[in-house]
Amino acid sequence: MATEAEMGTIVVVDPDPTSRNDAEDLEDECDRQVIAIDSVDFDTEVSEDILEASVYIFRWDLGIRSGVDLLEEVRINPRLADKKVIIAAEDPTRTMVRWAMSMGADGFCHVPYDPDEVKARLAAIEAEPSAA
Repeated sequence: MATEAEMGTIVVVDPDPTSRNDAEDLEDECDRQVIAIDSVDFDTEVSEDILEASVYIFRWDLGIRSGVDLLEEVRINPRLADKKVIIAAEDPTRTMVRWAMSMGADGFCHVPYDPDEVKARLAAIEAEPSAA
């Protein structure tokens, strides 16, 4: 069984600089690399970090677009379709969670990012067998 450090990088996409800093602090708690970026920097064509990451955490509201937009982009891209995606929001509603899950999200978490919650979501989604 792989250790958490062997499971790959987490890319967090969040428009808020303070939230991105908080997300990067997850690195120590989750024992794996965390890269936090603004949504305008989420470019699947040129960023090796994005292509090689194993998990994406997308903030629900990214300002100019939504996390569900990025989720859809990931799910239709054959190079990324197998990546795990968690959607994050400050005050998630049942409708938000249902919509995200119906669009292909693997999980949902709260903002601010809580290390215990994120670790629990990661453990749950990475324990699921791949649909390969």
